[in-house]
Amino acid sequence: MDLFLEPGLYRRGSGLYTVNLRPGEKVYGEDLVSDGGTEYRRIDPWRSKLGAYVVQGGRLWPFERVRSVLYLGGGHGTTASHLSDLLPRGSIHVVEKSPRAFGALLALSERRENLFPIMADVQLPERYRADCGEVDHLYQDVSQRGQVEIYLENLRSALKPHGTGLLMLKTRSVTQTETPRAVLKQASRDLTQEGCEILETVDLAPFSRGHFALVLRAPG
Repeated sequence: MDLFLEPGLYRRGSGLYTVNLRPGEKVYGEDLVSDGGTEYRRIDPWRSKLGAYVVQGGRLWPFERVRSVLYLGGGHGTTASHLSDLLPRGSIHVVEKSPRAFGALLALSERRENLFPIMADVQLPERYRADCGEVDHLYQDVSQRGQVEIYLENLRSALKPHGTGLLMLKTRSVTQTETPRAVLKQASRDLTQEGCEILETVDLAPFSRGHFALVLRAPG
C-alpha cells in the first residue's frame, strides 16, 4: 500500500483499504488487492459512511486504543466488516432489528469471531446492556427520527466515561421541513447539553447527501 493512515487503514491512489481479516473472502462484492503478501479490502464510500468520513477529510481517528465497540444499526454488515478488519483483537457488538439484515450479520459473525450480532431495538438499550457490557466506542448509523435521543440513551447505558463515538446523522430521517444544517445545529446543541464534546463534524456529501459524521467524546 502506498500510504499508511491508521493501524490497519491504508490508501492507494483514490482507494481506501483495510487489511482483510479473512483473506480470500469478500463481504459485499468489494475489490481485493494483494501487496507484499498481505490482502486488503477496498472500502466503498458510497456504501460505508465510515469510508465516506475518511475520504471526505475526516482528520480524527476515534478507534485509537479502542478494544470494544457497540454498533447501532449494523444493516448487512458492510461497515461492521471493515471494523472487524481494523480491530482484529477487539469485540464489536452489532445491534440490528431487521430479521433479514440480522441473518446476514449472523452469517458474517460465523466467519469473523470479533463480531457479535444482537437482534434488538436500538431504542431499548436495557435489553442488550448485559450482552455488550461497557464499551470504548459507540457507533450509530440508524435512520430513525430520534437519532440523537437514541444515541444518548445508549451512551448513558454502555459507553465508558470519556469514551469516543461516531454518530452518522441522517438529517432527512429526522425531518424534511428543516434544512440539513439546521438539523445538524440542533443535534450538536442537544449533544453538548448532555456533556458530549464534539471533536469534529464532516459533511458526507456527495456520498450521502444530507448526512454528517460527528466524532464525539463522552462526558467523564
